[in-house]
Amino acid sequence: MATASEPNINTGDTEKLRQNLRGVQVFFILVSTIIGTGVFSGNAIALTVAGPVGLLVNVLGLGLVAICVGETVSEFVQLWAVPNAVYYYIKYFIDDEAAWVVTILYWYSNATVFAVQMLGAAKLVQFWSLIAIWPPFIFFLMVPFILLAVNLAGIKVYGWVETVFGMLKTVLVFGVTCTLYDISTKAISAGFQYNKDLVSSKSHAFFYGIPYVAYSYIGIESSIVAAFEARSATAVALPSRLIHWFIVGFYFLCTLGLALTVPWNDPHLTGSLDKLTQPRSNSATIIAIARDPRLGGGPLAGFVNGCLIMSIVSSAAASLYLASRTLYGLAYTLRKQTDFAKGLSSIWGERAMVPARALLVTFLAFFWLPWISQIPGNRITVNDVLNVMSLTASASCVITWAFICLAFIRFERFTESPDARSSPDGMPGAVRKHEGCYARSHKRYAKQVSGLGVAIQPWFAWAGFLGCIIVFISASAPWWSRPATPRDVIAAYGPVSFFHSLLSSPRLLVISTNN
Repeated sequence: MATASEPNINTGDTEKLRQNLRGVQVFFILVSTIIGTGVFSGNAIALTVAGPVGLLVNVLGLGLVAICVGETVSEFVQLWAVPNAVYYYIKYFIDDEAAWVVTILYWYSNATVFAVQMLGAAKLVQFWSLIAIWPPFIFFLMVPFILLAVNLAGIKVYGWVETVFGMLKTVLVFGVTCTLYDISTKAISAGFQYNKDLVSSKSHAFFYGIPYVAYSYIGIESSIVAAFEARSATAVALPSRLIHWFIVGFYFLCTLGLALTVPWNDPHLTGSLDKLTQPRSNSATIIAIARDPRLGGGPLAGFVNGCLIMSIVSSAAASLYLASRTLYGLAYTLRKQTDFAKGLSSIWGERAMVPARALLVTFLAFFWLPWISQIPGNRITVNDVLNVMSLTASASCVITWAFICLAFIRFERFTESPDARSSPDGMPGAVRKHEGCYARSHKRYAKQVSGLGVAIQPWFAWAGFLGCIIVFISASAPWWSRPATPRDVIAAYGPVSFFHSLLSSPRLLVISTNN
């Protein structure tokens, strides 16, 4: 455990973010964070490689991991709704240096998703065969600055914007799911297949699809960030308990609709948009709707395509929010060591009260990434950029999941100690004051924390941790039957290598020790 010398971000010794989010806002921020391209487009590779039943097994398996992680996160945030929570949970129950690296990877995960979503939106626009210059101009330039402005407007404005978009996304997923059931064919009868051009067996196909499906669940832990800006403990408790069950249920029902409707060997799922006939889309949802004559083909597919773009843009705004708050928390922890960190942790605007510099740095960090696809003669295709960045973002987020689960396992052991009647030494106190008790067997603990997984812990945490290990093993599946390329290795294990190299850095040891 750390010592009490750790600065407490809640003591009022500096400006802090405004706690202004209502429970409904917290919930729909979480919805907006998670529902992006994954459920509608990101599962195409898993469907192509493993067939409809293989895709369903992947989605259900990763959903169970997401539920285990979600239950673990929920119990943590109900106990400690603190800024920079990823860092503090890992620091006080595992290791200080590991906490630094994992938090940096978590920032990277959300910051890159912001850029990747813009690439995904521009790709969907090609459904209408627009002039090539307009998608980049709109989604690589205009939309990112609009999302930055929404975040700079303050948590109250941002919270209501995401509430509206989160509600629309919920209606979208429900409507698309019902539509897919209505037009379902016998596509699911293909069962568990495997693409012989990519994999060597059905088991190989199963593991191949796991990393791609995992991308759909990025954000299931996001209550760990949004909790600090909630108005009260109640405002974060219920959303943190419900979000993973809600998302997993919705994802499975929607994926079942895709499995019923879209042939697993449809060339549109993995084909180049430049070579495709109508529909010019890789989205399984758009393919299914555009080809059904009862739905009028193109018009309804175009409307749904527009809704998917809206969903992606909203998810990008949420990723920018999460990444900026993560960077703000890290900078605050270092504010006494460097002027740069002090500047990053500064708050802007008496009414907005947002970490403007952290937002700007996060925004600019990967703002350039989508423009790579526009370089004349560039050999790096949009699909290459999307695949590598989405997989590294997934890996970084899964590393965060694994360490949060491991931190909870260590915390659960702490609750059995004689010191469990009070918070661990140096852990920042919760923003909402209460008579804390951390002995899980004590009746006061039950008043502070509730949820379906409380009685089952730490088994949920153990299952989540082991599930993350399986995801890491599966990251190498694309090259089990062929030589690995540098791109394959970077996409699969780049974040892990970064974790190891940064953890071994003497500079990191000096910073964490001084802190």
